[in-house]
Amino acid sequence: MIHFSLRQLEYFAAAARHGGAARAAQALNVSQPSISKAIAELEDLWGEQLFVRLHARGLELTAAGTVRFRQARALLRQADALVAPRSAALEGQLRVGCLSTLGPRYLPEVLARLRAEHPGIAVQVEEGDTETLTRQLERGALDLALMYDLGLARSVRLEPVADLWPYALLPWGHALAERGQLRLAELAREPLILINLAHSRAYFLSLFHAAGVTPHIAHESASMEMVRAMVANGLGVSVLTTRPLRDISADGKRIACRALRGTLQPQSVVLAYPAEEDQQPALTGAMAQTVRASFLRQPDDLKPVTS
Repeated sequence: MIHFSLRQLEYFAAAARHGGAARAAQALNVSQPSISKAIAELEDLWGEQLFVRLHARGLELTAAGTVRFRQARALLRQADALVAPRSAALEGQLRVGCLSTLGPRYLPEVLARLRAEHPGIAVQVEEGDTETLTRQLERGALDLALMYDLGLARSVRLEPVADLWPYALLPWGHALAERGQLRLAELAREPLILINLAHSRAYFLSLFHAAGVTPHIAHESASMEMVRAMVANGLGVSVLTTRPLRDISADGKRIACRALRGTLQPQSVVLAYPAEEDQQPALTGAMAQTVRASFLRQPDDLKPVTS
């Protein structure tokens, strides 16, 4: 005899995805005690502690809770499939993560394409840095995420999408902007505006170190638009990989983008999935196909010159 309900599993899974009973209650529009009661009942039934309660930080799955969460998620998806009418059209909800520096440039177009081709797929978007997205994938809070492969996401499954090459960003009218290609050694002599998302920061600094130079960091920001605006206002130069369609900063000033010279390591854009195989292959497959189609049209005018 089955001694738990699908609602209990739904509340437990929501708490696992959102990392807390309060956030799960808000997402499901139910009371927090209802979430806590369902978790306590399941823990009592299974004789296992599902979460570690972290003061002021919510809930974190235990090893036993992680196993139960995967099982609950698979069962809930099977239940959804039984409820949904049989149809050739794809229907369901996808939880999609995106690196904050990639999102504004690529994700809106991907979502618009996906909605046009598969109107039955609802998408919930979460932005974050590499570590945050990886943690969410590991605990099943996301079905997939668009991010860079920075060599840290070994606990998730990666699918290559495209390589984005680093390029120089300069104020319009800067003396170096008169040239078509630049070396990192030349940029190192200028004040550098550095993107300071943890792993992106390390990547860009590694380019300078590989070239045998040390840049002078004038300013840092986690926002790509802030970096672009600082450069546009003459506060320094920068190196980025994501390039908006227009070389204009958020405050309306022009920026010059120039290719770099030398053998440089690109940033590889990937789709990351939970390592477990209980995802939604039809829905994630549709999303992956749409992402790849959007990246096919990337220009290569800023690809490094190796000579």
